[in-house]
Amino acid sequence: MDLSPGRIGKVLWRSRIRVLSITALFAVTGVVVSLLTQPEYVSEARIMPEISQGTGDVLQKLASVAGFAGLEFGETGGVEAIRPDLYPNVLQSTPFILSLLEQPVPTSDGGKTSVSAMLTTPDSWSWLTSKKKPAPLRPNANPNTLQLTQEQQDLLEDIQQRVSAKMDTRSGIITVSARMPDPTAVAAVTQIALDYLTRYVSNYRTEKVRRDLEFYTNRLKEAKRRFELAQYSMFHYNDQHKYMVVQAATMEKQRIEAELTISQVVYTELAKQFEQAKIKVQEQTPVFKVLEPAKIPLKRSSPRRTMLVILYTLVGFVVGSVTALAVGFDVIGRLRQSLAE
Repeated sequence: MDLSPGRIGKVLWRSRIRVLSITALFAVTGVVVSLLTQPEYVSEARIMPEISQGTGDVLQKLASVAGFAGLEFGETGGVEAIRPDLYPNVLQSTPFILSLLEQPVPTSDGGKTSVSAMLTTPDSWSWLTSKKKPAPLRPNANPNTLQLTQEQQDLLEDIQQRVSAKMDTRSGIITVSARMPDPTAVAAVTQIALDYLTRYVSNYRTEKVRRDLEFYTNRLKEAKRRFELAQYSMFHYNDQHKYMVVQAATMEKQRIEAELTISQVVYTELAKQFEQAKIKVQEQTPVFKVLEPAKIPLKRSSPRRTMLVILYTLVGFVVGSVTALAVGFDVIGRLRQSLAE
């Protein structure tokens, strides 16, 4: 079998109609696929998180001033409660995705829809695949676990591919990105993800000190009521025993004075702890600088229709050429003859 370039060229030239027909068929298929494929849009937002070198900067600066007020500050150094390089994992968590599913987002036609409805809406290929709206979460005996249907699990994995965050290890800048079928909706989803991330990190870092602040607030209210009651008892006793000097009255007065002293000490000490807790909440609250807000994209990111048509055309030309050569050199007949022998 002669496989010289000249021989191959002659075979292709004689079968040029076949090659061109197959190439044209693939090209038309590429056009149809590019037109029917759902467009996707990408939006990004960039933030620069605070990277703490220690958790006691504010307290250390206020230590000298607080000393005049009787406040004492212990060891204020510490480490970051959650490292910035772990922030991207927050947007891959199931709680975030479940909260995102039912978030209403604006669309380019001026309406509103939920993220789950947008991703389960039938598209141009719905006759090939059936998209079902995910059923609501089924009740579970254990409130700390989730039970998802297969459709919900598929939707969860789809959103994990669509919404993500990455961190530049050099600059520390975190980029939050989202990919959605609607340009207006994708910007809203990006902003929702950004807000969730910053809120989650803020709550995580300040949870302990906020609990301490709540504890001291409640105890301070109780101590204040106790102190005011002791003051009232002292004043009331003085009014009732202004001109009386008896042993029993003296003992009662000492008891009331002791209660007043104790309640005053407790109230003063709790007031100091309360002020410290407020300062610690401010100290622990992270700062996020938005470098690039989420924007509505003007162009779709996919499909790239021109490249798709060119790719289909090239594949069609290759398939047509291989088919023409197989027919021209009677490859099938030769294989049958070889097998028969």
